[in-house]
Amino acid sequence: MPEDVYPDKEVWQYVQTEFKKRDISAKEIAYHAWEHQKQFNDDLTVEEAEMAVHKVLEKREVRNALMVALAIDNLASAHQLPEPLQTIIAEDNPCFGVDEMLAINGIAQLYGSIAVSNFGYLDVHKSNAAKKLDSAQKNGGRIATMFDDCVSAIQACAEGYLAHNLTKNDLD
Repeated sequence: MPEDVYPDKEVWQYVQTEFKKRDISAKEIAYHAWEHQKQFNDDLTVEEAEMAVHKVLEKREVRNALMVALAIDNLASAHQLPEPLQTIIAEDNPCFGVDEMLAINGIAQLYGSIAVSNFGYLDVHKSNAAKKLDSAQKNGGRIATMFDDCVSAIQACAEGYLAHNLTKNDLD
């Protein structure tokens, strides 16, 4: 029996294409991760934060969660979801919660309690690329109900990665 091969390359191409369509980059997410983490490590560079974002994006689980979030948002943008789900997602109804569940359970939890707690902060205080997505949607742009939370989760994971990978010398 032939071994099934997961389409990692195709998934990554889809995610990259969708990021570009939304004018979101790993570099942008990394800059905001660096802003939040530099208070804990004066020597931290934006390049290290960008490496952390790429580490997060390398995980198949993260890419899968992103693919699902992007597909749902795309379907909502094309008005192809059944009611009442279409309206709930199009209006980013705060009682929905599935967007946060996907971001937390599908992405943030992979990087531990720092990432999960940072996601909670970023979900409330959108100060990064997620804010750009959220604002665009509120102004009639592309629906990003699912994706904006995933972007916050990626940032939170990069912050968790950076925090967990500090050396003992960094803590002295």
